[in-house]
Amino acid sequence: MRKKHATASGLTAVGTGIALAMMAASPALAGPVAVRGITTQIVTVTATAAAGETGEADATCGAGDLLVGGGYVVNSTFTDWRIYVDAPLNGTTWLVEPVNFDSQPLSFSAYAICASSVPGKKGVSGFTTDVVDTQVNAPANSTAEADATCPAGDLRTGGGYDVYNVSANWSVYLNGPINSGTWTAEIDNEVPLATTFDSFAVCLAKKNSKPITTMTVSTVYTSATVQGNSVQAADVSCGAHELMVGGGHEIFSIGQDWNIQASAPVSQNDWQVRVADLDSVSRDFDSTAVCLAKA
Repeated sequence: MRKKHATASGLTAVGTGIALAMMAASPALAGPVAVRGITTQIVTVTATAAAGETGEADATCGAGDLLVGGGYVVNSTFTDWRIYVDAPLNGTTWLVEPVNFDSQPLSFSAYAICASSVPGKKGVSGFTTDVVDTQVNAPANSTAEADATCPAGDLRTGGGYDVYNVSANWSVYLNGPINSGTWTAEIDNEVPLATTFDSFAVCLAKKNSKPITTMTVSTVYTSATVQGNSVQAADVSCGAHELMVGGGHEIFSIGQDWNIQASAPVSQNDWQVRVADLDSVSRDFDSTAVCLAKA
């Protein structure tokens, strides 16, 4: 089930360039709740990609915790870069890798959402997380879609993508959940050669391989519009009795005249997508959160 919330923040309009919008969480957003003895925390790691180089940031959950989702934030204000990896490395670590085309260092952060047990509760002790990936070749000068689907009985909590191309001539315009079990990545490949990319789904599963029947996941989204030559942020949160376990973005535009400066859990119950518009055309986009609740 996909529900709509309406929260947008952080508009910055500029006349000659793009300025960084402040990440502003709505004061009405509630903190996380425990669902079946499970709660979450956010782990953040900040790194730098040198001028003309790639970079890497690994956000790793603590011992005994489970990685359920993650994302990234670009902290620098310039826009000449691509995030070619925003994905789970394994069941405990979220990996972010940018390529920096600018002449100055690029600061960026990887965010991991880690599920843990409430003290005195079994919580995550009977669960594990598995990563499912689907690889697709995007034809030259075409769009393509990759769908990673969790096994029946598991819960798809988060997901991401990996693009095997460090050029500037592609964009990931969709990185998010489409239905209850699948994570979808869609790419616009404006390269004269095929570009390979993966979609990854993070799947919460029982260690005994039985289906999960006591919990469920749903998605909620916020829609916003970024005006030409501006930056716009959109925040979305889960309900009062739900736990945010992942999130993503969708922008209703292809091409390279925009970039996603943030698609991340900026707090335990606030998924933020921040878009920089690089020309005079306004663009609509969605910020999406995945919410875990009792069945």
